[in-house]
Amino acid sequence: MDYEKKYPITQSPGEYLLIQWTRGYKQVDVYYDNELMGSVNGSAKLVKGTSFTSDLGLITLKLSEKPVTLDVIVDGYHSPVNVSHPVKELKAMSMYFYTIIAFALVAGFVEIGIFQDWPEALLIAVGVNVVVFILYLISVLFVREGKPWAYYLGFCVFSFCTLISLWLLLSGMIWGFMLCVFMAIRFGGMVLLIINLKTANAAAKHLRYKQPVFDDLLDSKL
Repeated sequence: MDYEKKYPITQSPGEYLLIQWTRGYKQVDVYYDNELMGSVNGSAKLVKGTSFTSDLGLITLKLSEKPVTLDVIVDGYHSPVNVSHPVKELKAMSMYFYTIIAFALVAGFVEIGIFQDWPEALLIAVGVNVVVFILYLISVLFVREGKPWAYYLGFCVFSFCTLISLWLLLSGMIWGFMLCVFMAIRFGGMVLLIINLKTANAAAKHLRYKQPVFDDLLDSKL
Protein backbone atom coordinates (compact mmCIF):
# COMPACT_ATOMS: atom_id res chain seq x y z
CA MET A 1 0.00 0.00 0.00
CA ASP A 2 1.17 3.51 -0.81
CA TYR A 3 -1.08 5.71 1.34
CA GLU A 4 -3.23 5.59 4.44
CA LYS A 5 -5.74 7.90 6.10
CA LYS A 6 -7.94 7.84 9.19
CA TYR A 7 -11.67 8.38 8.65
CA PRO A 8 -13.54 9.25 11.88
CA ILE A 9 -16.84 7.42 12.36
CA THR A 10 -19.54 10.07 12.85
CA GLN A 11 -21.86 8.01 15.05
CA SER A 12 -18.99 6.60 17.15
CA PRO A 13 -17.00 9.57 18.53
CA GLY A 14 -13.32 8.81 19.03
CA GLU A 15 -13.33 5.83 16.67
CA TYR A 16 -12.20 5.69 13.07
CA LEU A 17 -11.55 3.49 10.06
CA LEU A 18 -8.02 3.26 8.76
CA ILE A 19 -8.00 3.18 4.96
CA GLN A 20 -4.93 2.08 3.03
CA TRP A 21 -4.66 2.26 -0.76
CA THR A 22 -2.29 2.01 -3.70
CA ARG A 23 -1.70 4.70 -6.33
CA GLY A 24 -4.76 5.24 -8.47
CA TYR A 25 -6.93 3.48 -5.86
CA LYS A 26 -6.34 0.16 -7.61
CA GLN A 27 -6.56 -1.58 -4.26
CA VAL A 28 -8.14 -0.27 -1.07
CA ASP A 29 -8.12 -1.97 2.34
CA VAL A 30 -10.38 -0.97 5.22
CA TYR A 31 -9.28 -1.56 8.81
CA TYR A 32 -11.11 -1.07 12.08
CA ASP A 33 -9.36 -1.61 15.40
CA ASN A 34 -6.44 -3.25 13.52
CA GLU A 35 -8.79 -5.77 11.90
CA LEU A 36 -9.31 -5.94 8.13
CA MET A 37 -12.97 -5.17 7.43
CA GLY A 38 -12.85 -5.49 3.65
CA SER A 39 -10.93 -4.84 0.45
CA VAL A 40 -11.80 -3.36 -2.93
CA ASN A 41 -9.85 -4.12 -6.10
CA GLY A 42 -10.22 -1.79 -9.06
CA SER A 43 -10.89 1.95 -9.08
CA ALA A 44 -13.87 1.50 -11.43
CA LYS A 45 -15.85 0.03 -8.54
CA LEU A 46 -15.03 3.06 -6.41
CA VAL A 47 -16.19 5.50 -9.07
CA LYS A 48 -19.65 3.89 -9.01
CA GLY A 49 -19.49 3.26 -5.28
CA THR A 50 -19.15 -0.12 -3.63
CA SER A 51 -20.39 -1.45 -0.28
CA PHE A 52 -19.78 -4.37 2.03
CA THR A 53 -21.21 -5.42 5.39
CA SER A 54 -19.26 -5.37 8.63
CA ASP A 55 -19.73 -5.32 12.38
CA LEU A 56 -20.17 -1.53 12.07
CA GLY A 57 -22.96 -1.92 9.53
CA LEU A 58 -22.82 -1.23 5.81
CA ILE A 59 -19.54 0.41 4.77
CA THR A 60 -19.61 2.30 1.46
CA LEU A 61 -16.55 3.54 -0.41
CA LYS A 62 -16.88 6.03 -3.26
CA LEU A 63 -14.56 8.33 -5.13
CA SER A 64 -15.70 11.94 -4.98
CA GLU A 65 -15.37 14.41 -7.84
CA LYS A 66 -13.34 17.63 -7.84
CA PRO A 67 -11.09 16.75 -6.14
CA VAL A 68 -10.89 12.99 -6.63
CA THR A 69 -10.62 11.60 -3.11
CA LEU A 70 -12.11 8.68 -1.27
CA ASP A 71 -15.37 9.16 0.63
CA VAL A 72 -16.26 6.69 3.37
CA ILE A 73 -19.83 6.17 4.58
CA VAL A 74 -20.54 3.96 7.59
CA ASP A 75 -24.11 2.76 8.07
CA GLY A 76 -25.51 5.79 6.22
CA TYR A 77 -23.26 8.40 7.86
CA HIS A 78 -20.47 10.20 6.02
CA SER A 79 -17.13 10.49 7.75
CA PRO A 80 -16.53 14.15 8.72
CA VAL A 81 -13.47 14.30 6.43
CA ASN A 82 -15.41 13.31 3.29
CA VAL A 83 -15.32 15.87 0.49
CA SER A 84 -18.97 15.02 -0.25
CA HIS A 85 -20.09 15.34 3.37
CA PRO A 86 -23.69 16.73 3.41
CA VAL A 87 -22.74 19.69 5.62
CA LYS A 88 -20.00 20.70 3.17
CA GLU A 89 -22.42 20.34 0.26
CA LEU A 90 -24.99 22.42 2.15
CA LYS A 91 -22.44 25.22 2.59
CA ALA A 92 -21.91 25.24 -1.17
CA MET A 93 -25.65 25.80 -1.65
CA SER A 94 -25.33 29.32 -0.28
CA MET A 95 -24.78 30.34 -3.92
CA TYR A 96 -28.43 29.50 -4.60
CA PHE A 97 -29.53 32.05 -2.04
CA TYR A 98 -27.16 34.70 -3.37
CA THR A 99 -28.95 34.22 -6.70
CA ILE A 100 -32.34 34.33 -4.98
CA ILE A 101 -31.41 37.59 -3.22
CA ALA A 102 -30.48 39.16 -6.56
CA PHE A 103 -33.73 37.89 -8.08
CA ALA A 104 -35.73 39.19 -5.09
CA LEU A 105 -34.23 42.67 -5.48
CA VAL A 106 -35.19 42.81 -9.17
CA ALA A 107 -38.67 41.44 -8.49
CA GLY A 108 -39.09 43.89 -5.61
CA PHE A 109 -38.30 46.90 -7.78
CA VAL A 110 -40.77 45.63 -10.40
CA GLU A 111 -43.50 45.29 -7.76
CA ILE A 112 -42.79 48.77 -6.43
CA GLY A 113 -43.10 50.09 -9.96
CA ILE A 114 -46.45 48.35 -10.40
CA PHE A 115 -47.91 49.83 -7.20
CA GLN A 116 -46.36 53.30 -7.41
CA ASP A 117 -49.75 54.86 -8.18
CA TRP A 118 -51.43 52.96 -5.35
CA PRO A 119 -49.92 54.38 -2.10
CA GLU A 120 -51.50 51.86 0.29
CA ALA A 121 -50.39 48.87 -1.77
CA LEU A 122 -46.98 50.47 -2.35
CA LEU A 123 -46.36 50.75 1.40
CA ILE A 124 -47.26 47.09 1.88
CA ALA A 125 -45.07 46.02 -1.06
CA VAL A 126 -42.06 47.92 0.27
CA GLY A 127 -42.51 46.50 3.78
CA VAL A 128 -42.91 42.93 2.55
CA ASN A 129 -39.87 43.17 0.28
CA VAL A 130 -37.69 44.53 3.08
CA VAL A 131 -38.71 41.66 5.38
CA VAL A 132 -38.17 39.10 2.61
CA PHE A 133 -34.73 40.52 1.82
CA ILE A 134 -33.70 40.33 5.50
CA LEU A 135 -34.90 36.72 5.75
CA TYR A 136 -33.01 35.74 2.61
CA LEU A 137 -29.90 37.46 3.95
CA ILE A 138 -30.17 35.45 7.18
CA SER A 139 -30.58 32.29 5.13
CA VAL A 140 -27.52 32.85 2.96
CA LEU A 141 -25.29 33.81 5.90
CA PHE A 142 -26.15 30.69 7.90
CA VAL A 143 -26.39 28.25 4.98
CA ARG A 144 -22.82 29.34 4.29
CA GLU A 145 -22.06 28.09 7.82
CA GLY A 146 -23.74 24.75 7.11
CA LYS A 147 -26.94 25.34 9.16
CA PRO A 148 -29.87 23.24 7.83
CA TRP A 149 -32.49 25.46 9.53
CA ALA A 150 -31.30 28.37 7.40
CA TYR A 151 -31.95 26.37 4.24
CA TYR A 152 -35.44 25.52 5.50
CA LEU A 153 -36.03 29.21 6.27
CA GLY A 154 -34.99 30.31 2.79
CA PHE A 155 -37.03 27.51 1.22
CA CYS A 156 -40.18 28.48 3.17
CA VAL A 157 -39.82 32.19 2.35
CA PHE A 158 -39.26 31.46 -1.35
CA SER A 159 -42.24 29.06 -1.40
CA PHE A 160 -44.48 31.61 0.32
CA CYS A 161 -43.48 34.38 -2.09
CA THR A 162 -44.03 32.05 -5.03
CA LEU A 163 -47.53 31.17 -3.84
CA ILE A 164 -48.42 34.84 -3.30
CA SER A 165 -47.12 35.79 -6.75
CA LEU A 166 -49.04 32.93 -8.34
CA TRP A 167 -52.24 33.98 -6.55
CA LEU A 168 -51.83 37.59 -7.69
CA LEU A 169 -51.35 36.48 -11.29
CA LEU A 170 -54.26 34.05 -11.30
CA SER A 171 -56.57 36.56 -9.62
CA GLY A 172 -55.74 39.14 -12.27
CA MET A 173 -54.61 41.72 -9.71
CA ILE A 174 -51.28 42.02 -11.54
CA TRP A 175 -50.36 40.95 -15.03
CA GLY A 176 -47.67 41.37 -17.65
CA PHE A 177 -45.15 39.48 -19.73
CA MET A 178 -42.25 40.11 -17.32
CA LEU A 179 -44.31 38.91 -14.37
CA CYS A 180 -45.01 35.66 -16.24
CA VAL A 181 -41.27 35.32 -16.90
CA PHE A 182 -40.55 35.88 -13.20
CA MET A 183 -43.10 33.21 -12.31
CA ALA A 184 -41.43 30.71 -14.64
CA ILE A 185 -38.10 31.50 -12.98
CA ARG A 186 -39.71 31.03 -9.56
CA PHE A 187 -41.00 27.59 -10.55
CA GLY A 188 -37.49 26.65 -11.71
CA GLY A 189 -36.10 27.85 -8.39
CA MET A 190 -38.70 25.85 -6.48
CA VAL A 191 -37.75 22.66 -8.31
CA LEU A 192 -34.07 23.25 -7.55
CA LEU A 193 -34.71 23.95 -3.85
CA ILE A 194 -36.99 20.91 -3.50
CA ILE A 195 -34.38 18.63 -5.11
CA ASN A 196 -31.72 19.86 -2.68
CA LEU A 197 -33.89 19.49 0.40
CA LYS A 198 -32.40 16.00 0.68
CA THR A 199 -28.97 17.54 1.27
CA ALA A 200 -30.31 19.80 4.03
CA ASN A 201 -32.06 16.81 5.61
CA ALA A 202 -28.86 14.73 5.41
CA ALA A 203 -26.87 17.59 6.98
CA ALA A 204 -29.37 17.83 9.84
CA LYS A 205 -29.08 14.07 10.36
CA HIS A 206 -25.28 14.23 10.56
CA LEU A 207 -25.24 17.28 12.84
CA ARG A 208 -27.00 15.29 15.55
CA TYR A 209 -23.54 14.00 16.35
CA LYS A 210 -20.69 16.18 17.54
CA GLN A 211 -17.94 16.26 14.94
CA PRO A 212 -14.75 14.65 16.29
CA VAL A 213 -11.40 16.40 16.02
CA PHE A 214 -8.27 14.47 15.05
CA ASP A 215 -4.78 15.88 14.60
CA ASP A 216 -3.39 13.20 12.23
CA LEU A 217 -6.02 12.64 9.55
CA LEU A 218 -4.05 13.74 6.48
CA ASP A 219 -2.95 11.23 3.86
CA SER A 220 0.40 9.75 4.71
CA LYS A 221 2.79 7.57 2.75
CA LEU A 222 3.51 4.18 4.19
